[in-house]
Amino acid sequence: MLSTQSGKIEPPATAAAMIRAALPKEQKEERVFVLPLDAYGKVLTKPILVSVGHQDGTAAIDAGTIFREALKAGAEEIIVAHNHPSGDPMPSKADYDTTVKLNDGASLVGLELIDHLIIGTPESANGFGFVSMAELLAG
Repeated sequence: MLSTQSGKIEPPATAAAMIRAALPKEQKEERVFVLPLDAYGKVLTKPILVSVGHQDGTAAIDAGTIFREALKAGAEEIIVAHNHPSGDPMPSKADYDTTVKLNDGASLVGLELIDHLIIGTPESANGFGFVSMAELLAG
């Protein structure tokens, strides 16, 4: 889960706000982002768009592309995020499976997956507007 130590990106809401700012106002398709962090959890760049959904709106979450972009940015830790155009950030089984695969793959290439965020409308998820897979899987 995201660290709250000084100098690090704080609760998932901080990362979610950064991702939300990178999304277009009208969300007709999924967009996948990686937020590269250094070994101390400091943000290295703005969120990097790695995939945009196709005609059905669903975006491919390609681990190779995510890891390549993160490593190019000098990341040692990453936060992956994608939006649900429906506005409902509740994860699907595929979202759970993807989070596990990303976590396993990240460790193979020397990265640490800090979180996988699913962004919905600002008023969704009891007013939080996103779901943190790290929090769901931890508790």
